[in-house]
Amino acid sequence: MGNRREVISSILGFAAVGLTAHVAEAQHSGAMPGMGGMAMTMQQCVDSCLKSHAVCLETARYCTEQAGQHVAPAHLALLLDCAEMCQTTANSMLRLSPLHAVLCGACAQLCEACAQDCLAFHADAQMERCAGTCRDCAQSCREMAKMPR
Repeated sequence: MGNRREVISSILGFAAVGLTAHVAEAQHSGAMPGMGGMAMTMQQCVDSCLKSHAVCLETARYCTEQAGQHVAPAHLALLLDCAEMCQTTANSMLRLSPLHAVLCGACAQLCEACAQDCLAFHADAQMERCAGTCRDCAQSCREMAKMPR
């Protein structure tokens, strides 16, 4: 049993090294025009998706501690759907999925819907933070979806 674990561990280690090399290569060769004339990389889009994922989950938890419209089922579902889509989209880019652009397009739409929903809560810093993070992710994903495959 010990040898099997060592073999599996070695294989996973080699796979991680290979994936890291592919992501690094994609970063350098996958640079594309982004906001402000700066080049956006796939890794930056991944980071944006992961940040949105975390903020949406934090915001969902925050909303469960509030009253009124914060706990509306449709609002909480949108936050959780957005978090899940952001994580799935990041995973697809990390795997260098040939269909990551499709997921990026869907993620951009969902993030934009989540941002608009969060902006309906006036004078709420957490909701404004979530909206801003989702808007940033939507923009990154829109740009990544345009990237040639």
